[in-house]
Amino acid sequence: HCQTRGCVMASKPIFEEIKKKVESNPAVLKKVKAVYEWQLTKGGDTIKWTMDFKNGAKIQEGAPEKADCTIIMSEEDFVKMMQGATSSQALFLKGKMKVKGGLQHAMKLGEVQKLVQRAKL
Repeated sequence: HCQTRGCVMASKPIFEEIKKKVESNPAVLKKVKAVYEWQLTKGGDTIKWTMDFKNGAKIQEGAPEKADCTIIMSEEDFVKMMQGATSSQALFLKGKMKVKGGLQHAMKLGEVQKLVQRAKL
């Protein structure tokens, strides 16, 4: 959670958009089928989000009990990635995005990213 006073989560509307897009595109759920934990850093804070695509499209703030894949990056880079200003591959290769758990699950997130980018955030 954001601990700093005045902390505004730029990622929150993106997660809300992801939820809407995935719910209206059930074929994506069949392709992705994993539980993701996002750890987004902002200042000295870490914002955690859960994307559970094993049980529908559950997206909520907070960490899951068990994640198939954990992705750690800055909130700023997350926003840029979801807006299409940078790619997950570029962030990963530059060491700006770390993946714990199944890399194959992280690669499947491209399906979700395409849906969101079409939304023109």
